[in-house]
Amino acid sequence: MADLVLDLWGDVTDPWSYAAKHRLETAVAASERPAEVVIHHHALAVPALPAEDFERAAIETRPDGIDITLTEPPRADTTDAHRLVALGQELGGPALQAAMLERLYAAVFREALDVESHHVLQRLAAEAGLDEHRVSDVLASSELAENVAADAEAARALGITGTPHLVHGTLQLAGPATEAEYLSLIRRAHTV
Repeated sequence: MADLVLDLWGDVTDPWSYAAKHRLETAVAASERPAEVVIHHHALAVPALPAEDFERAAIETRPDGIDITLTEPPRADTTDAHRLVALGQELGGPALQAAMLERLYAAVFREALDVESHHVLQRLAAEAGLDEHRVSDVLASSELAENVAADAEAARALGITGTPHLVHGTLQLAGPATEAEYLSLIRRAHTV
């Protein structure tokens, strides 16, 4: 049977995107045919949350195992970070893409690292399992910037204006969703 592909748009400085990744992965694991579900992550840079919304997100994501130690929303140009997420997809498919994304989320929210720094990004990519030479080549160029731009363009074409946002065909789930809502979408997608 063909894979069921779920496209999830997010930003590495958005705590709701971090929660969506965890909740969606948990929903996939709880679904009837988890081996058939593939998650593709897409970049969509969004403005930082206002401080009060960030504090609420930090509290509401704790049950998901997300420990946000920052006291204010992170502000960073995430283009290079998202280029490395695209590189993870290119080098190792959805699993390596997810590992790179997870390492970036931990770096931003638990370690308060500067994900604009190429030195930091080089180390994080190595820790996630990406080839260090390819990472150096990508960071020294504009390679994969077109992937990040294509993600943003695809989001605009679909009417996506915020993160997180999950899409499968005509099924969409915008904003912070629960594990149960993701599981429901997966079950509906299997019947379409």
